[in-house]
Amino acid sequence: MLGILLMSTWLTAASVTAQDASTLGTHSTAAVVDLQAGDTVAATLNLNPGDGLMVGVECEGCTIAVGHDGQTTESTHVLSRISETGGEAEVRINATLTETVRYFIVVGFVENHPSVRPAPSAPAAPHGAGLCDANRSCMDPERGMLNGVVPTDDAPAFLAIGTLDGSDEFHIVDAFEGDTLEWQWLMTTGAVDIEVYFQDGASERLDEQRLSVPSPHLMPADQHPVSGYWTAETDGRWVVRLATPETEVDWAAHVFRHAAQAPIDLTDRNLTHGTTVLGHDTASAFFDWTPNTKLTATHRFDDTQLRIDQLMDGVWVTGATVNLSGGNVHTEYPYPGVTAGRLVVNQTAAFAVELLALSYADVNGLEAPGYRPHNLEDNNASWPVLNLTSATHASLTLAVHDVADTYRLVVDGWEDSIHFVEFTLDGDVAGLEAQVWDIDQTTGEVLNTEITRPVTDQLRIGLQVGRGTHYVQLRLQDANATITHLWGEDVEPLEYTVVPGYELMDEGEEPWFEPSDDALRWGEIARWFLGALFLIPVAILYLNLRRERRFAGEIIQKRSRLAWYADRLTAGESTAKASRKDLIRALSAVAQLPWEDGDKAWGTPVQTHTTDGLELGVWQVDRRLARVERAWPLVVGVHVTKGDWNIAALRFDAPQGAAFEVVHVEPRFLHHGEEVFLDTLKEGHRVYVYVELLGPASAVDVELNGRMDEVPFASRVPRTVLMEEE
Repeated sequence: MLGILLMSTWLTAASVTAQDASTLGTHSTAAVVDLQAGDTVAATLNLNPGDGLMVGVECEGCTIAVGHDGQTTESTHVLSRISETGGEAEVRINATLTETVRYFIVVGFVENHPSVRPAPSAPAAPHGAGLCDANRSCMDPERGMLNGVVPTDDAPAFLAIGTLDGSDEFHIVDAFEGDTLEWQWLMTTGAVDIEVYFQDGASERLDEQRLSVPSPHLMPADQHPVSGYWTAETDGRWVVRLATPETEVDWAAHVFRHAAQAPIDLTDRNLTHGTTVLGHDTASAFFDWTPNTKLTATHRFDDTQLRIDQLMDGVWVTGATVNLSGGNVHTEYPYPGVTAGRLVVNQTAAFAVELLALSYADVNGLEAPGYRPHNLEDNNASWPVLNLTSATHASLTLAVHDVADTYRLVVDGWEDSIHFVEFTLDGDVAGLEAQVWDIDQTTGEVLNTEITRPVTDQLRIGLQVGRGTHYVQLRLQDANATITHLWGEDVEPLEYTVVPGYELMDEGEEPWFEPSDDALRWGEIARWFLGALFLIPVAILYLNLRRERRFAGEIIQKRSRLAWYADRLTAGESTAKASRKDLIRALSAVAQLPWEDGDKAWGTPVQTHTTDGLELGVWQVDRRLARVERAWPLVVGVHVTKGDWNIAALRFDAPQGAAFEVVHVEPRFLHHGEEVFLDTLKEGHRVYVYVELLGPASAVDVELNGRMDEVPFASRVPRTVLMEEE
């Protein structure tokens, strides 16, 4: 084997200083450069003693020239030079036309190959080849070809170069059983023929396949490279004989050793998404076979020979061998009870078999059986349920002699309910018929059945059934006349769509179930628990009323509550905020006392008014208790002694100057402008309202407006309330 470097990259234009060889990339495909007529591009390469340089171009009007050791060689296609002393070599491409030029540059040490074929038992140093231990590392079917692809990270190991100077040369590659040798021509300066011997240490065999290239040769663009494949039947070595009828020929090639492939495990793959099995000569791939799923195999390249075996009850059933090419598809249907499959490819130099699993199940992965259960004890889980609310798309898979599909009808309802179910079949229904069975849910006997055939290209069937499970079947009218092919032969399925219709005729009797002891016990606990929860608000209300009555008793004992607030503020024993909070609490407490006691609790009112059915009282409040600055605080009491008031409102009228504005009210009644809305006041109702008035006037008239017993009514305190001087 020789040290080799294939360099195919852009050359530098003549107007730019020539590139150093270290800047050239290494690739296993040709490079291209766009040139104008008259352009010249060049590169300078450093050669070691014994290196060979090969250059090839494809163009309509260009030449290549290699200058080294003071000599320049020119060609329009392929040329080579062998360096005896090493040094710089200049590669130049001259364009006479405007075009895209495709070129190769190969540089490598030319090692002498033996000119005599070694005997099978004689030792011989191998030249080796690039190892492809995984097929996907050296194959790319997406390119549209299966020839080897050199990995970019290990390109030198795959390249070989040599010189035929009038005698044969032998290139030796070690092999293990099942390995495949691929020889792929890159370029030659003349015609070369190769033939391959395989030696196992005791004997040798000459393979019938030969590989020849014309004079000279350059790997064609966008076409399959000239390649040959040889497979080792045992451990040994390949001895490749290279011969030429010409005096001297230099050559370069890619040499691949595709390692023997172990069985491929596809059991973790979802074949419904598809997968590709790549390899050389022979391969086997194992996969799980989902019930009611067919497998398709496609080969888009040259002929391949394959078969698909099926595992049934632990025994492999060998499939028929088929030849595929050019995108033809082979479809395999599983036998009943098959759990796994095996793809076997034989006698194919290189292959890329595409596998795809396709379901032919009718509903939810289930293939509808061709018969109905005989009795209620039969497990009917394998009969798919036909949807009664939406259309169902299914088919008769004629390839597996599927001539009838039977579905379950599950009708839900109350006892003794009556239902009408109807089905319309869309599709090619000319040769079909349908049957529905109404099944007794206690005995399993057939209560009623209906059979229908198409009328005027339409197939419709309906039957009145009870609640429970019933069956409907779609089948061929004459299966023997339709099924004329062998089982498993790929024929088009008969597709159809079932459109359901449903109507409740009689809803029956609503079921009643006596509650269990646990339900009774927990129900009683729940009732007591909920009852206790409902009593909590009552208890809270009772405690609040009791607390307010106790507070009211404390107030009546002290009397003159408003004066007491003023004294405490003057003495510094309380703050305005604390006194105001206590005052607001006292409003509702005092309202629970009799009207006379309430008067005493607040102290002497500044004005009172008593009329038929109503009592009013007004109390001055120390202005230091007001929340709003410069506001005039008052307490107004209302006692309804007769009748019911609706839409009641207190009005605070300024006898002179601008009107008052109510800026704060306790309790939080709705207020606007100079009015406070009390809403409804029932007979016997007492309410005390704390208000703060803001305005320039120093006096106010207080009146109550509303409807008493649905009659408009107003009551006004006859005397004006005068603001006390601070």
